[in-house]
Amino acid sequence: MPVSPEQLKRQGNAGLNVNIDLWVWDLDARQDVDLSVLCNEEQQRAGRFVQPLHQNRYAVGRATLRHILARYTGISASGLAFDYGPNGKPSLSGEVFFNLSHSENTAALAVTKGCDLGLDIQHYRPVETDLAERFFSLSERKELAAIGAERFADGFFRCWTRKEAVLKAHGEGLSVELDSFDVTLTPDAPPQLLRYAPDPSCVENLTLHHLDFAPELVGAIAVFSHARPVTITRR
Repeated sequence: MPVSPEQLKRQGNAGLNVNIDLWVWDLDARQDVDLSVLCNEEQQRAGRFVQPLHQNRYAVGRATLRHILARYTGISASGLAFDYGPNGKPSLSGEVFFNLSHSENTAALAVTKGCDLGLDIQHYRPVETDLAERFFSLSERKELAAIGAERFADGFFRCWTRKEAVLKAHGEGLSVELDSFDVTLTPDAPPQLLRYAPDPSCVENLTLHHLDFAPELVGAIAVFSHARPVTITRR
């Protein structure tokens, strides 16, 4: 049976460790970044934001993304050409894989070679308990209820970032129902994808990794490591 391009992306390089570089930066502090590398579409998209603050954050995020990826590809920042999946996930041709996430003024970029991945970061903020009822699976809701009200926000954002990272790694975005798969969410349980109804093979092939930016930020990386050791290096 022929192997699809998406399957090849998730297959990775058998027998090799997975090394992920994690870049984190303040979108409001990088005023010296060269914005001239943005393509016309990126400039237009930045201009569609109503507030100048959000215009600048988008532009700085995309320009910094280009400058970082240029180091891995050997292509100039302005010369990078992105492909976009059916649900808008950007990618590059070749062996460099990446995923970008941002929350308020913070951006994070995960970069690796040979296998697809997803990244999500979130600032802690007050959340209503009914959000878990609306979006989490039954087992996740039970686990969240068991950890108590004082740890609700911590458990909620662990769960949320892990679910978002899984969806971004798979490239399906919100086309998949959030309650169609389960992740761990308690601090004493290792990050893990327990069930993924749309593609059960993901449970064995995809690994989850918790990112702790205490005290105000939390995140997760999901990567198609195929049970290979994963090393995450903060840049």
